[in-house]
Amino acid sequence: MVFDRPHPELITIGDYAEIGDRCILSAHSRGSFTTRDAYPRTTAPIKIGRGVCINPGCIITQGVTIGENSIIGTGSVVSRDISPNSVTLGFPVRVINKLNVEENSK
Repeated sequence: MVFDRPHPELITIGDYAEIGDRCILSAHSRGSFTTRDAYPRTTAPIKIGRGVCINPGCIITQGVTIGENSIIGTGSVVSRDISPNSVTLGFPVRVINKLNVEENSK
Protein backbone atom coordinates (compact mmCIF):
# COMPACT_ATOMS: atom_id res chain seq x y z
CA MET A 1 0.00 0.00 0.00
CA VAL A 2 1.09 3.56 -0.61
CA PHE A 3 0.37 6.25 1.95
CA ASP A 4 0.68 9.89 0.96
CA ARG A 5 4.44 10.51 0.86
CA PRO A 6 4.45 14.31 1.32
CA HIS A 7 1.69 14.35 3.97
CA PRO A 8 1.39 11.03 5.85
CA GLU A 9 0.36 12.96 8.97
CA LEU A 10 -2.98 13.73 7.27
CA ILE A 11 -4.01 10.06 7.30
CA THR A 12 -5.80 8.62 10.35
CA ILE A 13 -6.59 4.92 10.61
CA GLY A 14 -8.91 3.58 13.31
CA ASP A 15 -8.40 0.47 15.41
CA TYR A 16 -8.97 -2.89 13.74
CA ALA A 17 -9.04 -1.36 10.24
CA GLU A 18 -7.58 -3.50 7.46
CA ILE A 19 -6.06 -2.15 4.25
CA GLY A 20 -5.35 -4.52 1.38
CA ASP A 21 -2.38 -4.76 -0.93
CA ARG A 22 -1.76 -2.12 -3.63
CA CYS A 23 -4.06 0.49 -2.11
CA ILE A 24 -3.25 4.19 -2.50
CA LEU A 25 -4.23 6.81 0.09
CA SER A 26 -3.48 10.31 -1.21
CA ALA A 27 -4.19 13.33 1.00
CA HIS A 28 -3.11 15.82 -1.64
CA SER A 29 -3.89 16.72 -5.24
CA ARG A 30 -1.20 16.84 -7.88
CA GLY A 31 -0.47 19.35 -10.58
CA SER A 32 2.26 19.72 -13.11
CA PHE A 33 4.93 22.39 -12.82
CA THR A 34 3.30 24.36 -15.64
CA THR A 35 -0.21 24.34 -14.13
CA ARG A 36 0.62 25.12 -10.49
CA ASP A 37 -0.67 28.68 -10.71
CA ALA A 38 -4.04 27.66 -12.17
CA TYR A 39 -4.36 24.46 -10.11
CA PRO A 40 -2.37 24.74 -6.89
CA ARG A 41 -1.72 21.62 -4.81
CA THR A 42 -4.37 21.14 -2.13
CA THR A 43 -4.39 18.90 0.90
CA ALA A 44 -7.16 17.46 3.07
CA PRO A 45 -7.14 14.70 5.70
CA ILE A 46 -8.21 11.11 5.11
CA LYS A 47 -9.98 9.40 8.02
CA ILE A 48 -10.47 5.63 8.07
CA GLY A 49 -12.89 4.57 10.82
CA ARG A 50 -12.67 1.75 13.31
CA GLY A 51 -13.13 -1.72 11.83
CA VAL A 52 -13.08 -0.59 8.19
CA CYS A 53 -12.02 -3.15 5.57
CA ILE A 54 -10.43 -1.73 2.43
CA ASN A 55 -9.88 -4.52 -0.08
CA PRO A 56 -6.89 -4.66 -2.47
CA GLY A 57 -6.33 -2.12 -5.23
CA CYS A 58 -8.44 0.73 -3.85
CA ILE A 59 -7.69 4.42 -4.20
CA ILE A 60 -8.75 6.80 -1.42
CA THR A 61 -8.52 10.50 -2.31
CA GLN A 62 -8.03 13.61 -0.21
CA GLY A 63 -10.72 14.79 2.18
CA VAL A 64 -12.50 11.43 2.49
CA THR A 65 -13.90 9.98 5.70
CA ILE A 66 -14.85 6.30 5.71
CA GLY A 67 -17.26 5.52 8.55
CA GLU A 68 -16.64 2.68 10.97
CA ASN A 69 -17.34 -0.94 10.01
CA SER A 70 -17.56 -0.12 6.31
CA ILE A 71 -16.29 -2.41 3.57
CA ILE A 72 -14.70 -1.01 0.41
CA GLY A 73 -14.77 -3.46 -2.51
CA THR A 74 -11.68 -4.45 -4.48
CA GLY A 75 -10.47 -1.80 -6.95
CA SER A 76 -12.87 0.91 -5.78
CA VAL A 77 -12.09 4.62 -6.04
CA VAL A 78 -13.34 6.53 -3.00
CA SER A 79 -13.60 10.27 -3.63
CA ARG A 80 -16.47 11.09 -1.26
CA ASP A 81 -17.38 10.28 2.33
CA ILE A 82 -18.81 6.84 3.17
CA SER A 83 -21.29 6.55 6.03
CA PRO A 84 -20.71 3.95 8.77
CA ASN A 85 -21.70 0.31 8.19
CA SER A 86 -21.71 0.63 4.39
CA VAL A 87 -20.74 -1.98 1.82
CA THR A 88 -19.38 -0.15 -1.21
CA LEU A 89 -18.05 -0.95 -4.64
CA GLY A 90 -17.07 0.72 -7.89
CA PHE A 91 -15.47 3.58 -9.74
CA PRO A 92 -16.64 5.92 -8.42
CA VAL A 93 -17.60 4.05 -5.29
CA ARG A 94 -21.29 3.63 -4.44
CA VAL A 95 -23.07 2.08 -1.48
CA ILE A 96 -24.57 -1.29 -2.44
CA ASN A 97 -25.68 -2.46 1.01
CA LYS A 98 -25.83 -1.45 4.67
CA LEU A 99 -24.59 -3.69 7.47
CA ASN A 100 -26.62 -4.35 10.58
CA VAL A 101 -23.87 -4.02 13.18
CA GLU A 102 -24.87 -4.29 16.81
CA GLU A 103 -23.44 -1.86 19.34
CA ASN A 104 -22.27 -4.82 21.48
CA SER A 105 -19.73 -5.83 18.83
CA LYS A 106 -17.61 -2.75 19.60
